Amino acid sequence: MTTSRVARVLSPLHHRARSLGRDGGGPWVPPASGGERARFAGVLLVGCLLAGCTADRVTEPLTASPSIPTHSPGSAPTAVKNPSIKIKTPPVGAEVGTPVSITGTAEVVHGALTVRVLGEDHNELAAIVVRASCGDGCRGKFGTQLYYFIERTQPGTIQVYGTGGDGERALASVPVVLFPP
Repeated sequence: MTTSRVARVLSPLHHRARSLGRDGGGPWVPPASGGERARFAGVLLVGCLLAGCTADRVTEPLTASPSIPTHSPGSAPTAVKNPSIKIKTPPVGAEVGTPVSITGTAEVVHGALTVRVLGEDHNELAAIVVRASCGDGCRGKFGTQLYYFIERTQPGTIQVYGTGGDGERALASVPVVLFPP
């Protein structure tokens, strides 16, 4: 055996691996260690969480809300009052633009409310599920902003509903005039 061959055989494994490489040329790079993999997975997880945590106070995924008529077809919208929900803003007949700011108080189960903007054809233009500051057994405040898109000025309705303490649907609505963006 030659001296260089003996030196290679007797040198530590990591030196031999680096000098020989996988194909006999170029350096051999070991696969990522467990610590590097964990660090990469952690960065990936944090990135995914940050990307998904942009909404504030949303309590459930938004899906199409069931149609809840506030008045009969052909009639002018009128305010619907309910002791469990009080809409403070916008007031009845207000002219609103997008986003429309909706505030009020409510005493509903778990403080869960659905807030909707309805167009003149009673179709839902925007909706969000929010939580009042207090739920079962006390009146809490709620507030949100909703963006809607229409092509022309039209009558519309702001509607807020939830489940009252008696288990029945509690609904309040306010007729407004909707302006396009």
